[in-house]
This record gives sequence, structure tokens and C-alpha cells, in this order.
Amino acid sequence: MDNPLLAGLQQTLEREMPITRAMGMQVVSYDDQRLALQMPLEPNRNHQYSAFAGSLNALCTVVGWGTVFLLLEQASLRGNIVIRRGKIRYLRPVKTAEFTATAQTPKNTQYFFELLRSKGKSKLDVEVQMADQQGPSVKFLGSYVVQELV
Repeated sequence: MDNPLLAGLQQTLEREMPITRAMGMQVVSYDDQRLALQMPLEPNRNHQYSAFAGSLNALCTVVGWGTVFLLLEQASLRGNIVIRRGKIRYLRPVKTAEFTATAQTPKNTQYFFELLRSKGKSKLDVEVQMADQQGPSVKFLGSYVVQELV
């Protein structure tokens, strides 16, 4: 991986959330607007040979977490990131050999950072989506809480 920011995220996931390695989660791309992670179907499939709902939820949760992680890294801040709430909608089965979840960088990051710097904690909602040529298959909204580490 050429991008040190993405390599750092991948290493952090594997060190801090070992299940991501077992599930085959890989950081694919980030362009300051969108983070993408990919995962293979085989270790994450169900009895219907489609992606297991729990694996899809985990991938979406981690993509949201990773988005917050990268925002903090780019701002040279450290924080403990936890998910407070997640809401997922499964629109149709995911059956591709590898599937990707993407998160759009939230627009309200200025207030997020102001609150984090002034109060030492903040919250950010991150939307995650999985889609293919047929359109969306999974939509997720995660609310992440960050407590600044000094």
C-alpha cells in the first residue's frame, strides 16, 4: 500500500480489531471524500452463499470507524473512537466474490472538531453504503463518539 495514511489504518485495524484480518477486510482507497474497504465473500458467506448479515454490519461499522480515524489522523489528533449507535438496512443479497463498503466524509466536521477541541469529546454520524451495478444493496448510518487522548 503506497499511501502511509491507508497503511496506518490497515495496521491499526489488524492490531486493534483482529477480527478484521480473519474476515479479510482490506483498506482499498481514500481520497479525503470517501473511504472504501473491501472484504471477500467466502469467509463471510451464509448458507445461501450470500454475504452474512453480521459480516456486512461489521464491514459497515469498521468503514465508519475508519473514516473517523482518518479525520483525526489528518487533523493530528488522537482519540478513542467507539460506535454509539448503528442502523443498517439490507436492501438485497450481496453475492459478489468481493464486496466493498464506502463512507462519504461527513460535511459537518468543523463542528465535530470544535467540540472535540473545546470539550475533549465529540460525536459524528457517518453514512456507509454498499452498491454495485444494480444499485445500493446495504445502507448504514453509524454514530461515533470520540474522546480526545492527550
